[in-house]
Amino acid sequence: MRKRYGGRQVMTDIDYTKATVCLFDPVHVNLRTTRYALHEIGFRNIDSHSTLKEFERGLKEANPSLVVAECASPGVDVLPLIRRIRHGQVNPNPFATIILTSWIRDGVHLRRAITSGADDVIIRPFSTAFAEERIRTLIKVRKPFVVTSDYIGPDRREDSKRPSDAPVVAVPNTLRATVEGDEEALAKAESWIGEARRTVESERVRRLAMRIVVAMELNADPQTASSATADLSDVIRTARELTETLNSSGRIEAMQVAEALLEQVRAFKRPDERSTSNFKLAKELAVGAFAAYANGESIERSQDEIDKTVATLRKRLLSRDAHGGGALASATLNTAAAG
Repeated sequence: MRKRYGGRQVMTDIDYTKATVCLFDPVHVNLRTTRYALHEIGFRNIDSHSTLKEFERGLKEANPSLVVAECASPGVDVLPLIRRIRHGQVNPNPFATIILTSWIRDGVHLRRAITSGADDVIIRPFSTAFAEERIRTLIKVRKPFVVTSDYIGPDRREDSKRPSDAPVVAVPNTLRATVEGDEEALAKAESWIGEARRTVESERVRRLAMRIVVAMELNADPQTASSATADLSDVIRTARELTETLNSSGRIEAMQVAEALLEQVRAFKRPDERSTSNFKLAKELAVGAFAAYANGESIERSQDEIDKTVATLRKRLLSRDAHGGGALASATLNTAAAG
């Protein structure tokens, strides 16, 4: 198709008119501006929303291949919804291409936006040509996804820093299939998405279980027990997420094991329950929950990764204690299953 830029026409192999866009911005003037830019790029099926409730409903009903959302409006936090999309809790396709826009350049805010699982964050103001360039990049060379206990989204780690046992997942790019008219890919989209969802779910269950295993090993170690105990609230949260994930997957036996795990780690709120034998029991329940989910597959294939993580976190915790403490326990356990 032909497009006009600066008075000249250029040929493109992309037909944006075929794609459905779900657009969110609580500020109406900005919503209209972004909608106009998308229209100039070539999109025609643009579903616009100014409230989170409408936006979530639109995501479910339209099942868009492209999501564009403003993430820096005061009093309106869209990022939890973006994370829920990636966790498969909103629309049928958790792998829709997601672009966030932001008026704020603050590093903390931008890191939070990136770690929501979005494909890209574009700083306002931006030109239409710049926006299309970013969209074309996501169409042509979209990053594979990585799954950790905390994050599902594009893998932004440098290759040189990625552990060899931290797998990435090639997720469906329905935006590309749609705008390039790949009928074969579109015909297989449902099964394609389903297969990727199962892969992501399996890796997330493994990572959540690993996170608990690592935490229990640190708690059972006399050298790190006092420091690791400070982060038991994170262990409870992780066990709860594991239970919820297994429940949504329909794996009843695995969920029942996870429920027993959750009950066990909640008991650690009482100091008298924090014994080596109980930490070992919680570890075994985490391993058992994964095995029940994975039809008997052992988490032992992750043992080297677990051992390396435990060694790294033990070193950090001991170093922290040697230097007078500090809020490190939660930060270190956040990396326990990150890969």
